[in-house]
Amino acid sequence: MFEKTFYSCPIGLAHVSVDGSFIRVNKPLCDFLGYSNRELTKLTFQELTSPDYLDRDLGYLESLLKGEIDNYTLEKRYVRRDGEQVWAQLTVSLVRDERGNPEYFISVVEDIDEKKRIQSELFQVDALFSKIVSAFSNRTFIWVATPDLTKLEYVNDGYEKIFGRNEYELYCNPIGFIDHVHEDDKARVFKLFSQRPLQNWDIQYRIYDAKGEVKYLHDRGSLIYDDREMQSLILGTADDITREKTQQQALMSAVTKLEHLSKTDSLTGLANRREIFSQLSDEISRMGRGQKASTLVYIDLNKFKEINDRYGHKIGDKALIEFSNKMNSLLRDSDRFGRIGGDEFVIMLYGTDENETAAFFDRIRNNKFEVNIDGNEVVSISFSVGWVQWNEGIDTVQEWLDRADGVMYEKKQRGQVVTAIDNEWNKAM
Repeated sequence: MFEKTFYSCPIGLAHVSVDGSFIRVNKPLCDFLGYSNRELTKLTFQELTSPDYLDRDLGYLESLLKGEIDNYTLEKRYVRRDGEQVWAQLTVSLVRDERGNPEYFISVVEDIDEKKRIQSELFQVDALFSKIVSAFSNRTFIWVATPDLTKLEYVNDGYEKIFGRNEYELYCNPIGFIDHVHEDDKARVFKLFSQRPLQNWDIQYRIYDAKGEVKYLHDRGSLIYDDREMQSLILGTADDITREKTQQQALMSAVTKLEHLSKTDSLTGLANRREIFSQLSDEISRMGRGQKASTLVYIDLNKFKEINDRYGHKIGDKALIEFSNKMNSLLRDSDRFGRIGGDEFVIMLYGTDENETAAFFDRIRNNKFEVNIDGNEVVSISFSVGWVQWNEGIDTVQEWLDRADGVMYEKKQRGQVVTAIDNEWNKAM
């Protein structure tokens, strides 16, 4: 999937080695620079960068390698195969290996040569107005109509570029764009433009373009008056803010993901120490209001260091993951399971009496806890547990944990453990 994304991306992409040579390039980049894939992968970005921008580019790369910045964006000129210099917006990030050493750069090269050309032409007095309007058309729909909205005086290319439809339909019906407004927003937009006299407006809504894709618009309008203070025209500008909305949604998604990561143990995917403390604190508050008490189970894996020493930390991590997955599958949706550090875990059995707690241990007794080493050798995972049902004498999470830990330690000292070798919950327990 990622390989298809790389080669199908409509803008230039490249993987670049630390010394500047191209490792992998896609077709848009080859087309932009005028080289074949084979030719381009024999070159370095230094050879293709205009000398006026090379030092600045290298300076950013040095900061990237030192870890001073995470990425950078630079407008620069490249030298094409035919010798012509073309503008591009370069965005670069660095991929590091598992040890944090620089592995390769990811370069995104967007062709902005046309944009730069237009910017240059805007300085020409004889084409100033038309060039400004043209520059806006890619993301702004501009229109001018009579006060009663019966006649359209002007519309720029933005309508066709944003809506994907011919401007002729607006000349026939100046508010015909409302037909393409998202059904959830249409009533609100229709009400606004039905007002007489129409007032200044500032509104956001969604539309469907000709391909059926949803776009977000920020629509603003103002009334234009003549020298007699009479309303003569209406000016409307609708900006395509789809990209901003997408970035905003992506940011919200990233924040949600970061929030999840801040609460999750990175190895096992369970609640981490901070999160399990928060959950237990909430539970104590709930039970303090007179609701059914829960039971806290403290778990410590036995001889876990021996697994690490004998088979290595990779197998040790695998054992933790296998144990977590197996135990998690034996819990109810209402229970809570977390890793508080190393090979120590806690389970909160929600609202359990003695019979329900016994049912939990029955499920443990009927399941194996083990880790497969290499497809041939299987190592059993044994563990010790202690549990304490909450009572009004327990005021804090730490006190609850300490009591369960104390019970677990006492049982462990007496050799009362859960073992996957014979899969039996010791009777002494």
